[in-house]
Amino acid sequence: MIKNLEQNYVSVVLVINDDNSQVERKIEKIKKVLDDNFKSSEIVIVDNTAKVDSLESLKSLNFKHTEIKLPIKHRTQQALNAGTAIAIGDYIIEIEDISFDIDYNKIIEMYRKSQEGYDFVFLTPKKSRRSSKIFYNILNKYFKNSFNEDINSSVMTLSSRRGQNKVAEVGKRIINRNVAYVLSGLKSSYIVVDMDYKNNRGFSENLMLMFDTLIYYTDAIMLFTQRLAFGFFILFGLGVIYSIITKIVKETVEGWASLFMILSLGFFGIFFILSIVIRYLHHILQNSLNTKDYIYRSVDKK
Repeated sequence: MIKNLEQNYVSVVLVINDDNSQVERKIEKIKKVLDDNFKSSEIVIVDNTAKVDSLESLKSLNFKHTEIKLPIKHRTQQALNAGTAIAIGDYIIEIEDISFDIDYNKIIEMYRKSQEGYDFVFLTPKKSRRSSKIFYNILNKYFKNSFNEDINSSVMTLSSRRGQNKVAEVGKRIINRNVAYVLSGLKSSYIVVDMDYKNNRGFSENLMLMFDTLIYYTDAIMLFTQRLAFGFFILFGLGVIYSIITKIVKETVEGWASLFMILSLGFFGIFFILSIVIRYLHHILQNSLNTKDYIYRSVDKK
């Protein structure tokens, strides 16, 4: 019996952050799912290991695919940006890290969900890190008045070509793909899977992703900075008043340790606010220059 295959062209973009013996097996699983369900498909592999030579796990692949080598280690979101820029499918499946144990049969489930009128479908883990939950709770709090649906973490994402084009119209730079997709205004849906998700990004990368997302897509950091600046202004003012009153009442000023602490906190606040301002200026500059946030070493069709 001949199986009716889906006619839409599907691209799978996956990121390899660390080469290991399981990579080849997982890519072959993805290939089988694509061949069993779609008439036309492609796999775009983003090598984010920063190694000069080809990865051992990719040398034995015996089917056509595209390999993108990045010369330096990129953040996961940047690596995905590099892959989706090359992908030509009507629908694009993004896998941010091939090291996760994912049921790749969910690809066809996500695709069928998209045929119900959704331009974005997220495969969301039932369990995730506490820090991730806190981050998305803050994010959803500030988006609540603008969007009817929450934003969550995902291990695999499907987007339509229309969705990709709409995101490109909204903004050239994509800091957080999940947020950018919801911001596009097109319909999105979630499929929840029973898995414990702990991303392999380092602490600094997670922190910068959270920080940049809140700066780029919300007013949360700006409002926090304004309140912080006002608080330190009051604190610094109280310190000055305290020193003046003490000088008038007594010949020698006591409590310099307390005053020094107040001044130290004040300077800390000033430098913290300056760092946020610099980050804002960085994003403004990058947007005005219209530069890409990724660099290719090579793009090979194999």
